[in-house]
Amino acid sequence: MFMLDRRTFVRAGSAAIGAAALAPITPALARAPQMGKHAQPSFYRVKLDTIEITVVSDGTLAFPAETLWGDRAEDARGLLTSRFHTPRPVGLEINTILVNTGDKLLLIDAGCGVDKFQKTTGRLIGNLAAAGYAPGDIDMVLLTHAYFDHLWGISDAKNASLLFPSAEFIASETEVAFWRGPALTDKLPPAQQPRITRTNLKLASPRLRLIRPGAEVAPGVTTFDTPGHTPGHISVRISSGREEMLLTGDVVVGSEVNFLHPEWPFGFDLDVPMGIKTRMAFLDRAAADRTLVSSYHLPFPGFGHVVREGGGYRWLPADWCWTT
Repeated sequence: MFMLDRRTFVRAGSAAIGAAALAPITPALARAPQMGKHAQPSFYRVKLDTIEITVVSDGTLAFPAETLWGDRAEDARGLLTSRFHTPRPVGLEINTILVNTGDKLLLIDAGCGVDKFQKTTGRLIGNLAAAGYAPGDIDMVLLTHAYFDHLWGISDAKNASLLFPSAEFIASETEVAFWRGPALTDKLPPAQQPRITRTNLKLASPRLRLIRPGAEVAPGVTTFDTPGHTPGHISVRISSGREEMLLTGDVVVGSEVNFLHPEWPFGFDLDVPMGIKTRMAFLDRAAADRTLVSSYHLPFPGFGHVVREGGGYRWLPADWCWTT
């Protein structure tokens, strides 16, 4: 029998290593191409007792910090940088909410629409399809307010026809009266393009139901008054059984700045003092009641809780749910 002593074994191993080092390197036969610009997840589904809620992304927005926080822009950039957020520009998600009560399918806000504001928006219809729905399936569209990134997505790229053929549109009567008012152009910067908002409201008018805060628009879906961002801004409470969720609308838009410093003015608030008062009241309610919150502009999918921290608040994203 051939016996391999220790010295022979070491020599053989050294020779093998040397031969391997001299051998040409053969590339791996299997190659996985990078996925590049393939879409990330575009919808996310959770259950609130018996109600099914689906977040459907319309894409993202980006603004300079000066646009969002004015004189506090440099402070905001420093805060965002310290929390590992990109400060130039500041990104905001657009998280529309689809509520399935079992009897009604209700879309809360409709995004920007295609080719109307920034190229990174207008994904709602395609992402609805990915989630298993067509525009004709939507029974109601509830608008928290009529800013471009909440209303303009109800119509096509030319603002000529509605995209939800069967839907009833629901909005605050105070909000609609403001946008239809004769002195509107004196109250808004040109970038808001009030003409396009008015065009979309006119398109919706044959099927537009005006409500007052406190109205229940579908079983378990109730509005409440949160003015300041716009005069008729409303937020939404969804409840089923013992579970509930608060939808912010645009009461808060930044997961760091608006929570740690709710007293800082926000550039898109039309009534800044009222916006600050409303923001602090909303955050205080969410923290005190420990209620699940859904945010339109926070990182996708935008679910989390609010806790008090120092003189402000902190946003705690909810755990990801893999099944409903």
